[in-house]
Amino acid sequence: MCTDVTIFCPDCRGRFVVESSDIVEGEVLECSLCGAEIEVVQEEPVKIQLLVEE
Repeated sequence: MCTDVTIFCPDCRGRFVVESSDIVEGEVLECSLCGAEIEVVQEEPVKIQLLVEE
């Protein structure tokens, strides 16, 4: 069963929702509000960070 997870964007501080199946360590999500790329650092509990390209 997929549930929704609320993510708070570390860039724009906005709130958006993704499916729990998208919360996988190393996965890159895109903020639906500002377009920032956000990396899932840890699944349980969910930890994210703004993706910094080297």
